[in-house]
Amino acid sequence: MPATPDAMPHAALERELAAISARESAIRRIHADQYRRVQRARELAAVVEGVTAASTSRERDMATRSFVAELATTLGQHEASASRLVAEAERLTGPRRATLDALAAGELALTQVRSVLELTQDLPAEVADAVERVALDAASDATALGIVSTNADLRRRMRRVRERMHPEPLADRHARAVAERHVCVDPAPDGMAWFGLYVEAERAVAIDARLTVLAAREASGDTRTTAQRAADLAADLLLGGVLADDERTRWGVAGATGAVRPCINVTVPMLTLLGLDDEPAELEGYGPIDRDSALRLAAHAPSLRRILVHPEIGTALSYGRDHYRAPADLDGFVRVRDGRCRFPGCSRRAEYADLDHTVARAHGGETADTNLGALCRHHHRLKHESGWRVVQEEGGVMRWTSPAGHVLRTLPERPFMPVGAGEGVDPPVAQAESFIDDPPIPPDPLDSFEDEWRSLIELYDPVPF
Repeated sequence: MPATPDAMPHAALERELAAISARESAIRRIHADQYRRVQRARELAAVVEGVTAASTSRERDMATRSFVAELATTLGQHEASASRLVAEAERLTGPRRATLDALAAGELALTQVRSVLELTQDLPAEVADAVERVALDAASDATALGIVSTNADLRRRMRRVRERMHPEPLADRHARAVAERHVCVDPAPDGMAWFGLYVEAERAVAIDARLTVLAAREASGDTRTTAQRAADLAADLLLGGVLADDERTRWGVAGATGAVRPCINVTVPMLTLLGLDDEPAELEGYGPIDRDSALRLAAHAPSLRRILVHPEIGTALSYGRDHYRAPADLDGFVRVRDGRCRFPGCSRRAEYADLDHTVARAHGGETADTNLGALCRHHHRLKHESGWRVVQEEGGVMRWTSPAGHVLRTLPERPFMPVGAGEGVDPPVAQAESFIDDPPIPPDPLDSFEDEWRSLIELYDPVPF
């Protein structure tokens, strides 16, 4: 029977859906194969690191950390993502092998596999097997009977079995989970960020309910939406709230949203600071922020600090081998230059990191900017206790070599260029509880930067300097 014009789109749609389904099955097979290869690579990496049956638990742990770093840099991922991949591969090629087989057969999606791993974590073997069986049965039913089983539906069914069979009371597990509460900030585009609290469910619901009630109060002339009011209220309460037993929250009260008295690092190009340019400033831990926000932060800063990066201003960038611990000016210079931990892919801020001698002092390394780098404690240990090696090149570039022989380089966040004696200098740079870059200054030098700075502060905050 000849195809009618009305039937042709239906047939084409059917073909496209079939092709999408086939490719989804192929993607699931590839994911399963990836897990198997990750586990195999981990076993080979342990051999490269010299792990044997006689190795200590610390040596095994360091070999695993080294492999996680190797995998992260190979895939261009954060180490947290690589660590999860390694942990998932270990369980899927071990006790949860049946789930991996279902993924390879295209019966379970990757999100469902991760739900199985999450809900079988830290369970006795017989309980974990029963929870896994729920997912496997759902996958079989979907294949044989055409029953659609979403990840949300699968999780509900697995949780019911988990709660019914779990040997530990829910109250005890909840008490343990409470210890993991924390705050997180996730940068977003356009000068925004997500702020989250991981707290007890009852507190989260109560917070949401309170904000909803407060935001519902309409004021004349207020054109904000309810959602906008709720967000502003949450920010105002956190920034302006006072604790009766902590005096620090009294002098640090922010008042209205945005009038923050910062104890954070804000790098501001000097021309932006003086209102002569619109080049973005940088909020440490986030990234670029607009000029007006930077000026507000600078105006409300309770104190200033200069970054001494030029010989005529007085920075000492090398203390030879007479000092092991870097003095304050050198310490500050290296941390501002590096910005973050210098291990490939690490985003830990330099202010929370160790200063590491690239060449150990015992091997002739000097306490100098050319031999110092910020490394978080985790990667500091990895450098010393695994097969990772590093060399510092010109301009603060650090060249890393992994145990597998991969060569990777990391760049300083602010590569201050060296200035020789007698060369032209830029005026000193002030900072609002932070460090401020040295951008080029036009040929009209400032006679008194301090006077300009005082004028700027008075412009935005008419409080005596």
